[in-house]
Amino acid sequence: MNLVERGDEFSIMESMLDSCAVGHGGVLLVSGPVASGKTALLRAFGDRATAAGALYLQATASEAESDLPLGVMGQLLLGAGLLGADSRRAARLFGLVADAAQPRGQGELPDVAMNEIPELCGIVLGKARESTVVLGIDDVHHADRQSLECLLYLARRLDVSRILVVLGENSGFLAGNTRLRIDLLRLSGCRNIRLRPLQRQGVAEMISGCGEPGWRTRKLVTQLHQMGGGSPLLTRALIEDHRASGAADGPGTADATRGPGADLVPGEAFVQAVATALYRSDLATRRTAWALAVAGPDVSLAELVEVLGGSRESLHRSLRALNGAGLLDAGWFRHDAGRAAVLRSMDPADRSRLEARFAQVLHDHGAAATVVVRHLMAAGTVDAPWALRTLIEAAERALADDEVDLALACLRVARDSRTDARQALGIRAALTRAAWRVNPSSVAQHLPELFTAALDGRLGTRDADELVGHLLWFGQVKRALDVLRAAEQHGTEPFGQPGPGTPHRHDCPRRWMTYAYPGLPASARACLGDDPQHETPEHAAPEHAPCRARSPHQRAATLMKAVLDGARGTQGTRGARRVAGTDEEVVVRAEQILQSTRLDDSTLTALLTALNSLLLADRLDTAAYWCETLRKEAAERRAPMWQALLVSAKARIELRTGALAAADESARSALTLVPADGWGVAVASPLATSVFTRTAMGRLDEAAAQLSVPVPDPAFQTPDGLLYLRARGHYYLAAGRPYAALDDFLTCGDLMTRWEFDLPALVPWRTDAAEAHRALGDTGRARALAEEQLALVGRRSGWARAASLRVLASTLSAGHRPPLLGEAIEILRDRGHRLELAGATDELARAQRELGKSGQARALARKAQRLAEECGMPVPPARPADARGPHPAEQPWSSGSRRHPDELSNAELRVATLAVRGHTNRQIADKLCITISTVEQHLTRAYRKLDVQRRADLAAKLSPLAGPGGREGPATRDACDRLHVG
Repeated sequence: MNLVERGDEFSIMESMLDSCAVGHGGVLLVSGPVASGKTALLRAFGDRATAAGALYLQATASEAESDLPLGVMGQLLLGAGLLGADSRRAARLFGLVADAAQPRGQGELPDVAMNEIPELCGIVLGKARESTVVLGIDDVHHADRQSLECLLYLARRLDVSRILVVLGENSGFLAGNTRLRIDLLRLSGCRNIRLRPLQRQGVAEMISGCGEPGWRTRKLVTQLHQMGGGSPLLTRALIEDHRASGAADGPGTADATRGPGADLVPGEAFVQAVATALYRSDLATRRTAWALAVAGPDVSLAELVEVLGGSRESLHRSLRALNGAGLLDAGWFRHDAGRAAVLRSMDPADRSRLEARFAQVLHDHGAAATVVVRHLMAAGTVDAPWALRTLIEAAERALADDEVDLALACLRVARDSRTDARQALGIRAALTRAAWRVNPSSVAQHLPELFTAALDGRLGTRDADELVGHLLWFGQVKRALDVLRAAEQHGTEPFGQPGPGTPHRHDCPRRWMTYAYPGLPASARACLGDDPQHETPEHAAPEHAPCRARSPHQRAATLMKAVLDGARGTQGTRGARRVAGTDEEVVVRAEQILQSTRLDDSTLTALLTALNSLLLADRLDTAAYWCETLRKEAAERRAPMWQALLVSAKARIELRTGALAAADESARSALTLVPADGWGVAVASPLATSVFTRTAMGRLDEAAAQLSVPVPDPAFQTPDGLLYLRARGHYYLAAGRPYAALDDFLTCGDLMTRWEFDLPALVPWRTDAAEAHRALGDTGRARALAEEQLALVGRRSGWARAASLRVLASTLSAGHRPPLLGEAIEILRDRGHRLELAGATDELARAQRELGKSGQARALARKAQRLAEECGMPVPPARPADARGPHPAEQPWSSGSRRHPDELSNAELRVATLAVRGHTNRQIADKLCITISTVEQHLTRAYRKLDVQRRADLAAKLSPLAGPGGREGPATRDACDRLHVG
């Protein structure tokens, strides 16, 4: 047998064997921690003694047989080869001693037993006269008392006999046989050797002994020595796991993945070795290891002593034993795998009781609730009256510390505990608060019960406030209004308006709903009781008023009012106050919110509003900086919903700057962090960015796939719904469906006008509709819409003005385009709108080409192409300088959109197309703002030119055009009905 780092000890044993052979017997006590190699050493020495001609009698004591009289002596004599009279005499003596010891229990040995021990030992002494006798007893600390008396009897007669007694002892056990050690160690022929943990050299030798000499690298040896703690048992198990993991990777990769450079990963062999080491230790040491694994690294000695119910001295002894066994280093596990293996060795019922005991002790010692609940949850159920309070307190603390998983786990255990109706309701409200941060889809199951409680007046102000927000998130506007009404009926404190001296902590949904849901019907706005057109003295903020006197949502509502006032061109009239709606004021208010507001559940909406305001004010760099700062914070605080919303805002900013690939990735990431079903009405925002981006990149099939994702109808009462309609319109335009595009753009205009929410910086619906009219060949209507948009934005140098200038220029003759496009390019270059800049530059190149300025046209075309490539747009091949005819975007209709393009006029084609879609003559007349008679005349001419007899035959002559019907005039009231948006 290959012994590692045991050469000195083995030499001592051989020397004592040689002395014994010449008549000088002795006793050798081999001590060491559990699994330190004592058994291997005794077995190797037994082979050596047998080879030298000695009679080797071997026994292994066991804790289970420690009460069996003469159990160890019986094992020894089995190997003595007793025959005849000796065998019968030994059997008789065993019987006498056993009978005498049975009724006396743990008391002193009876006289008859003491009288028979000399005769029993005489058998061994007789064998020693024939040859050298070696008695090897492993785990002697478990030996029965009668056998120990026999050993002491023999030990006192070894000076003149050829008997060598070799005892293996676990030094971690309490000295249950103090007399044995004292009497043995005072004898002149007794020696005690202690086995030490393996050193690095020993670990390297063990690797070679296991047949893996190529693994003897400094890295692997260091890892084995550190994890195994020098324990031969644990080290050998780790080597086996290392070999097994390499074999599992396959024969072709084992050397590469589990060779010298591979990290050591403890596996099943290590788990079994830890369990073996524990169950070969005494009960006190085993219980200490379990308690330490359950408690964690921050447990104090006083807490461990109280949990174990022992003494401090006993605990220190057990910790020393575990350190010696290689499991611990300075009182804690050498590796997390060691702790996990100890926990796996526990019976589930024992662990549950130990967890409950720790929870009680830690609670009594005043530990933090978040520490106590980890044991409460592991214990399963604890009926103590303090347990429920601790779970709820820990959930609130964990949520404040961004440990959402812990908060949810605490609340689920609390929910399943025995609670009254009031406590159960509070727990359910807390569950919705915590779950929303991860994925709001899991919140929906709790809303019906909370809604019922709010109507009955059983929900507190904070919980009802949050319930309104959750209902709005899922588009349940009517229910949110019902909650607000119920709060007033039951006399609940007004939302978001704490009493005197109370800090503003919560949202203000009653005022905020006006801005978050501008599409609310008039009856709903009346219910809210707030007029978005003015600030009441209660909510007004004089310039000298401190910002901390107002909640983030109040300031966000004021900010949104400033944005709307700026769009309407209104001016303040209070004293010397400056104009309220300027971009500068919007930027100042937005940055005040961003700088002074900490990110949390109650402030996230206000922060997003500030970001969007910066975006609308064309402060793209500032918006990008704050968005990235908040996104990183959300990621560090492990809040997927926060991250998703901020990444969605980041995508919108990247789209404006022309970083199409980045915007597409951000939109995709937002829908990955939180799936679409968790977004509620807000899903329209990332979908809109994704559709617009992929359309601009020419990936129409992918854009169409995004349009198949369901969007809740209430989303079209929000600004995000407007973004979705605009993105879908541009997809239709790129797909050659200008009527469908025009329908979406005009619907945006109809909604924004009706809501008094006409923000060209958000959705420039007039210029979008103008582009659709250009695609249909109606340049006059396109020019009128572009001029209307330009008049609305005024002289403010922003993205909306630049887009209006570009579209207006496209409707004019070549000579009138350069001044408008030049101004547009200057604005876009200054504000960083590269996507729109590429389009404006291309338009200017076309104008210069038509004016015969080929050199300037080529330079501008190259610049436009470079900008398009930087943005990620598909770049078409350059057109020849002498190309004739209108640009494809200016053609009345694409060449593949009808079977006979030269036969029908534009007016006839529009009427025929609507007829194919199933519209009646009256509906067609209303949509196109013409008389029914005119419709009939257009249809008659279309039938004649296409040689058809009825409407059903038109479909075969015209290419199919999906989507809503086209229209030329202003949007009508049925736009919302067609889209189910309000």
